[in-house]
This record gives sequence, C-alpha cells and structure tokens, in this order.
Amino acid sequence: MTEQKISSNNQKIRVTNSDDSNDEIDIGRQIGLLLDNKWLIICVTSIFAIIGIINALLSPPIYQADALIQIEEKSGGLPGVADLEKMFGGEHDPETEMAILTSRRVVSYAVDQLNLDIIATPKLKGSLGAYYFRKYGITDEHTSQYNEPIISAVFDDSYAWGGEQIKVAKFNVSPSYLDKTFEVINEGNNSYTLWYDEKLILSGKLNQVAKTENSNIELLITTLNSKPGTSFLLKRLFREDVMRNIKLALSVNGAGKDTGILIAAYEGTDQQLVLKTLSAITQGFLLQNVQRMSIEVQKSIDYVQNEIPTVKTELDLAEVNLNDYRLQNESVDLSLETQSILEQVVRLDTRLHDLSFKEAELAQRFTKEHPSYVSLAKKKSELIKQKELLTTSVKSLPATQQQVLRLARDVEVNQGIYLALLNKNQELKVAKAGTVGNINIIDEAVVGRKPIKPNKPMMVIIAAFLGGILSVAFVLIKAAFHRGVTNPQDFEDIGLTVYATIPLSDTQTKFLDKQKLKEKLSTKLGRKKKQVQEILVAKANPSDLAIEAIRSLRTSLHFAMLEAKNNIIMISGASPEVGKSFISANLATVLAQSGQKVLLIDADMRKGYVQKMFGKLWDNGLSDHLIGDIDLNTAIKNTDVENLSLLTRGQIPPNPSELLMGQRFTDLLNTVASEYDLVIIDTPPILAVTDPAIIGHHVGTTLLLTRFNQTSLKEIAAAANRFELNGIDIKGIIFNAVEKKASSYFGEYGYYNYEYKSK
Repeated sequence: MTEQKISSNNQKIRVTNSDDSNDEIDIGRQIGLLLDNKWLIICVTSIFAIIGIINALLSPPIYQADALIQIEEKSGGLPGVADLEKMFGGEHDPETEMAILTSRRVVSYAVDQLNLDIIATPKLKGSLGAYYFRKYGITDEHTSQYNEPIISAVFDDSYAWGGEQIKVAKFNVSPSYLDKTFEVINEGNNSYTLWYDEKLILSGKLNQVAKTENSNIELLITTLNSKPGTSFLLKRLFREDVMRNIKLALSVNGAGKDTGILIAAYEGTDQQLVLKTLSAITQGFLLQNVQRMSIEVQKSIDYVQNEIPTVKTELDLAEVNLNDYRLQNESVDLSLETQSILEQVVRLDTRLHDLSFKEAELAQRFTKEHPSYVSLAKKKSELIKQKELLTTSVKSLPATQQQVLRLARDVEVNQGIYLALLNKNQELKVAKAGTVGNINIIDEAVVGRKPIKPNKPMMVIIAAFLGGILSVAFVLIKAAFHRGVTNPQDFEDIGLTVYATIPLSDTQTKFLDKQKLKEKLSTKLGRKKKQVQEILVAKANPSDLAIEAIRSLRTSLHFAMLEAKNNIIMISGASPEVGKSFISANLATVLAQSGQKVLLIDADMRKGYVQKMFGKLWDNGLSDHLIGDIDLNTAIKNTDVENLSLLTRGQIPPNPSELLMGQRFTDLLNTVASEYDLVIIDTPPILAVTDPAIIGHHVGTTLLLTRFNQTSLKEIAAAANRFELNGIDIKGIIFNAVEKKASSYFGEYGYYNYEYKSK
C-alpha cells in the first residue's frame, strides 16, 4: 500500500493509494448497496424464477414403480422328499440374490417380453412438443380415438402434439442399422412408409410384415394412431445398451439386516412402461430361481436314470451266477453265521452306494475342499474299513459258504441298489414337479399416481434463490471492484476540504433522458442523427436542488477567495465525465445573477462544449485568439444571462498545451481579470492532459471536481499528486451528482443525506 503526500493550505496531507482504508467490512454499507440495487436484484431473481417455472413445466416427470420380494429358506413340503428339497433349495444370501436380480439374465426377460430394444416414439417439437404431448396424451393405451390439439395447426404437420400412438411388434435390422433413427410416416388408410436419411426404405400396411428386398429390415406395426402425415421416430438399439440402461434405472435394497426382504424400484418417464418393466423383471427373477433349482434336480434325475440300466444288468448277472452255482452244488444253503455276515455286507454296500450317489451330486455343486464334501468322504472311508473287517471274517468260513456268500451278496446288494435307484428316481421326479423356488413376491410391482421427481416447487425455489444469490454477488463484487467515493467524509479524512456537495440535477436528468429517447426514435426511423442539446439548469429551473447547492458554493467561494492572488477560478477534474462543464456554466450563471460581472472561459480546446448550454457556436473562440486570428473583443461573446460573458473553445488546434504556455494566454488572463469581477475557467481533466497544470499557475483558486460513486480516491490521489508536482495547491473539492442512496444512508456519517435536508 503506497501513500502520497500532497501540499495544501500550507500543510502536508496524506492520501492513501487504496480504495479501502479500512479492512473491516461495513455491514451497513453492504445492506445499503443491496437496497440501492433492489430492482436489479428483484428483476434478476424474477427472471431466474420464470426460467425455473418454464424448466419445471417442460421437464419430463419421473415415475417410480416398486415391488417387495422375500427370499425364504427352503422347507420340505412333500412327504418322502423333504431331504431332497432341502438339498436343492438350501440357503441363499440376500446380497447374492440382489446381484442376480440386477443381472443381464434377469433383465433380458423384460427386454424380450416388452421389446424394450425397439424405441418407437412420435416426432416432437423439442421440449414444447414434449410438454404438449404429455398434457394431451392418451391415458388409455387401448383407446383408438385421436383428438388433434389446437396448437398442431401452428407448426409443421409432421410433428405430434398429443394423443398419437404407435406400436411396433417386430423390427429386425442388420447390425449396420442398429442404433440408427428411422422415420415412420402415417400415409393414411392403414398404410405407412419407412424412411432413413431422407430416403424411402419400404412401404407397408398395419398388421402385415414389411420387408426390404434383401430382407435386412423387417417391420411389423400393429397400431398407428395419428392424423395422416404425422411422423414417428423408430430405432433398434443394441441389446447390451438397453440392459445397461435398465440396470442403471433399477435399484435393489434390503429392507433390513438378515430379513431376507428385498425392495426393488425402477424409474422412468413412461408411467405404464415403468410398471410393465418392473413386473417383467420380478417375474423373470422368480422364473430363473425356479429354473435354477429345477435344473439341479434334473441333473440328479439324469444321473439316476443312467445308473438304473447298469445296475439292472449287474443284478440279472448276479442272479444267474447264484442260481448256476446252487444247481452245480445241489442247492447249498447259507448257515446262520453266513446269513448274518451277508446282511451286514449288504447294508454296508448299500450305504456306500448311497454315499457315492450323494458324492456325485455334491461334485456338481462344490469342490472337494467343501465341508459337506469332506464330511461325506470321511463317512465313506469308515464304511470301507468296516467292509474290510467283514471281508477278513469271511475268509474263516468254508469255501462253499464263502462262494455262496459272495454270489448272494452280489444279488442282494444289486437288488437293494436297483430298488433304491427306482425309488430315488421317483422321488426326484416328484421333487422336480413340486419345485417352487425360494423367492416369494410379496407385493407386486405398483407405480405411483404422481411422479417422484422433479420437485417442481423446489426447482422454482432453487432457481429463484440462485438468481438472488447471483444478483447479490454481482452487486457486491461490482461495488468491491468499483470503489467510487460515496461519502464526502472520505475526502475530509485525507485532508481535502469539501466546499460543496451538489445533488444530481433532476431537471438535467429528465432533459437528457428525453433527448436520448428522441435520438433512439430518429435512429429507428432512419433519420439523421442529431447532437444531444444541453440545458442551462440555473436558467431553466433556478429552484433545482443542484442550483441551490451551487448557490451555497458561491458563498463558500466568497470567503475562500479573500486571500487568493487574483479573481480567477479554475475548475478541473481527475477524469472525464464528472460534470465540470455543468458546474462551471451554472456556477457562472448563479454568480452573474447575483450582480457580479463574470467571464466563463472554455479552456478545453479539444472537447469543450460549454457553448451548447448558451446556444452559441464554438468558432471564434479561445484557440482562435491565441493563434492570433482574432482579437479578444471578437472572441468574447455575450450571453442571454445578464452580466455573463462567454469565451468558447474555438477551433481544435494541433498544439493546445503550447498555446496555453504562450504569452498571449497570460496577457488574456491579465486583461480579463481586471475587466471582470470573476473569471471561471473550465479545463480538461488533469490525468488526461497537462493543460490544467499550465493554467493553474495563472489562477488564484483551484477547485477539483469529483463525481458521486464514480471518482475513486486513487484518482483523487493521482490528480492531487499531479497538481502538487506542478506547484499548484488545491483549494477544495466539489462533490458532484450526489444521489441519496441507502448504501450511504447506512454508512458511518450519512453526510450527504444531511446535505439534502439542509437544502
């Protein structure tokens, strides 16, 4: 932060080269800024609210369908097959079932059943067309009546505006046409045409399959309800993309931990399609569950049926061998000891066969490291050891008994196995027929009557809130970057005296507004652009508040000039457009009206326009006298204001600064200072050109003009520094075009509010 020292009134004053000398936030000023810009904030907020309303109306509604699914543990419901049902049902993890429910296999049921990979929609005119189509659409899908909306007469006949329907039962295309948009046009009389890339592809009739010559496109339309000429958009999507989109719109969540209850929800813009899609998905989930269990049972049935013929053959062979041996040995009977051993061997072999059957079933579902598989292998190993012990005890029997035992064992074991396989086959068939799965749909899919989103009131509120926030931020940021002085106390704080605060002139403001309006009308009518005229407010409306303030300035100048070296006053500014010419002309008029003889000099030889306020021309003015073309008496013009004379700028010279530095300018000031009570010089801005610095050496009083909310302290510091470097003291500040604003009213001083009341 830099500081500049400026000499004024024989004392050093300090001007901080920063817009903000206080790092604290002035809450009152911030509130005042918002109040000053209340109409901007209201307008922006209203515009955003209107945009929010339009967006809420045009946004498609999103409907949601939901269903409740229970995953229950399988229980035996049929006598004799409970063990089988328990084996093939088992427990299912809800998380696993959630993954299955959203799998491509399940989703594909809905895609196939509803032809979701075929998109057929009416051709709509953007968001407006979509809005009217939803508003006037047919709610009953079986309705065939079409009522044409009134708005359809405004636009092209090819667009749909509500009530149009199309149903496509088949639309097969070659891979190159997948995801390509076709156009179906209703030709009337139950006929249509299919177009692609503005080329006719085929023509067809309702309920009849239409094909191209090479059969790469097949189309079957069953419903086409619209006026003739209406277009429909038709597309066959990639199946993978359709399933991916469905999975994104499908959500599955558990109702609670370990409850086995799943809540499936599906969202979409078409209320009926959402319901049908979720219903198809839940039915597909149920069907695949039953099929999955049925397939497991079928594998066991196939295994048993493959084993039955083999065991039957072995049984027949064992019976033949036993009968032949008995005939050869004349009906050898088994002893009681041998009969007991035989029964034990038969039981062991039967149990071993049962375990082998279960082992084959487990091998289809689990690895050998699974606990069930390990337990079965352990049981089988124990039975084999028991069989080996019995085999050892058989060796102690007579040879005839041993042979009969072996042959009888083969018959008994094979017969038991054969009967067990027959029973098992029947049990498995019964189990398959009674397979119902462990999925129970508690609540069928239901879609809500009202959409779940968008929340239209909330959209409007958010849009309005966003508009309000943006407008407030714009006002505050603009104020932060544009730190124009709004409180005259700021000048006092840096050591500059404020001679007067001049309110914004209502008379001049209204006059300029009328002139600008006329200029705009002339531009629209093609007329030649006219220059905007100026008004001398002190003459047109002497009671204007700005003129009253200038009269106060007149009084202040009287005392300020008591010690001045001459009666010449220079009015300058830091930058353009601060109102120097307005203040100079009206101050000169007020002084002349008080009886003093006044000369007003327009020293801005580049852009001066003081002559416009008095209805004069710029020619034969200051520059013309300084270059020697005319004498002083010719250059000075009388005005309509008594006691007031005017020296206009004259023609624009190439070297204004050099002319002001010449002796003729010095002589001019010496002459007029002796002939007039007061001489007021209107100069260009000091930061733009050096003219004020040159003129300042000849004058007794220098006033620096600033404009409310436009001139910053940085500009004042730079201007004061420029004058100080040239040895010119600033007598004081004139604060021009002051407006009564809330940002200043809520400020620390409220100074200019007091100025208004004092007038």
